[in-house]
Amino acid sequence: MAEVLLHGLTVDPSSRVPVYRQIADGIRLGLEQGRFQPGLRLPATRDLARALDVNRNTVVAAYDALAREGLVSSHTGRGTFLAEPRIPEAEADPFAHVFARAVEGSKVASLLSVYRTAISKEGISFAGSFPAADLMPVEAFRRAMAAVLRERGEELLSYGPTAGHFPLRETIAEGMRRRGSRVDAEGVLVTNGSQQGLELVFRTFVDPGDTVLVEDLTYTGALSVLASLDARAVGVPGDDEGIRPDLLGRALERHRPSLLYVQPTFHNPTARVMGEARRREVLALAARHGCIVVEDDWGGDLRLEGQDLPTLHALDASGRVVYLSTFSKKLLPGLRLGWVAAAPPVLERLVALKQVADCGTSPLLQAALHRFLHEGGLEDHLRRVKRVYRERRDAMLAALQRHLGDRATWTRPEGGLFVWTRLRHGLDTSALFAEAAERGVLFSRGELFHADGLARDCMRLTYAGVTPEQIEQGMEILGELVRAREGKPEAAPLEADAVPIL
Repeated sequence: MAEVLLHGLTVDPSSRVPVYRQIADGIRLGLEQGRFQPGLRLPATRDLARALDVNRNTVVAAYDALAREGLVSSHTGRGTFLAEPRIPEAEADPFAHVFARAVEGSKVASLLSVYRTAISKEGISFAGSFPAADLMPVEAFRRAMAAVLRERGEELLSYGPTAGHFPLRETIAEGMRRRGSRVDAEGVLVTNGSQQGLELVFRTFVDPGDTVLVEDLTYTGALSVLASLDARAVGVPGDDEGIRPDLLGRALERHRPSLLYVQPTFHNPTARVMGEARRREVLALAARHGCIVVEDDWGGDLRLEGQDLPTLHALDASGRVVYLSTFSKKLLPGLRLGWVAAAPPVLERLVALKQVADCGTSPLLQAALHRFLHEGGLEDHLRRVKRVYRERRDAMLAALQRHLGDRATWTRPEGGLFVWTRLRHGLDTSALFAEAAERGVLFSRGELFHADGLARDCMRLTYAGVTPEQIEQGMEILGELVRAREGKPEAAPLEADAVPIL
């Protein structure tokens, strides 16, 4: 199969045409000339990269370019195929026109695209919002797992309560109370990561066609879930402290939404932090308009400097804040353990939906995590990683100054995992991404975090999982590519980085 496709397909590394574009153009030409037949399964990206002696990310970029043009289609578990010609309806794919809207559309698939890039093991990756793999407390967690298996193996390898392992829920509630929240174990639901928590919460409150207010730059996973529910995400612009109260008030008045989704601490992707006065103002506006607030506190424990601020959940006396957090970003992402804290009527419905979704999260993993937490493992881990993250953040900021200088602006995060960067002169980071991938450098494109696909001149650069040496090498490449792109025409004019409040 690969040999058929490779017939006549060559690349010239010395050409001014990017290699990924040469591959895409070569496949298109072969399709037009009849050398490659519609429906042909393309080689795996790794196989084609090896055959052409290029980086695998280059082939990924070529396949993505062809997909945007509608010339190929990808199917999870089956591969990537050249597009079939249109055929009579009677002979058509039996799955045509039968899929639910929940699984169609670019926003639904965007999270999978981000995830595939984020977990790439090749080259230098500034893409994933993941903790550093080299700092994971593998041995300490292994001991905790062995201990609970030895003591309660039969129980923990059976089904457990849908709401979660009660001792873990107690420990989570205790930690939240130390930060000012009024919550007990009965008010906590353990989820398969905060992504499941988001999906359950949105499904609880949102019907098809409903409007949900979000910050105009926000977490890709939230946009994907809302798209799958056929909801309308309306972005509210912000400033250095997050969502602007004046514009939030106008949006609440105009749309009368039932839900507002925000990330007050180390916002993803900008890393900005909402001040306490701003937090109180947002809560007051939501209360005035009868709006539920979903607070995503994915990284509150990853503060590298400055003072902790109370969560919206801690400041809220009405019970209208639904709080989500996770152990994935601060500890071990592979555990897929997060939680939701909410008022009893909300939690009751969340538990019912979780029962439908998966009958409960792994009792074994929950018990092992509880043992790990009880023995002080998280505190030890955070002390160690925050020292390293501070060094890596500072290395990223210094490298940005050296290699992008006056060609970009960027945040100086007080915590979290990444730096938000905006290129001057309207340079399109989608084109930059493809060129950088060819050189073995990955990052997250700004458009992925915007409800309308704007912010195309921005990129999110994660420092947590890369060494200072890798940061320097990767930023040198990005700086070189940015300088080379100056003066080149972009694919499309950039629009203002805000979603209009309609």
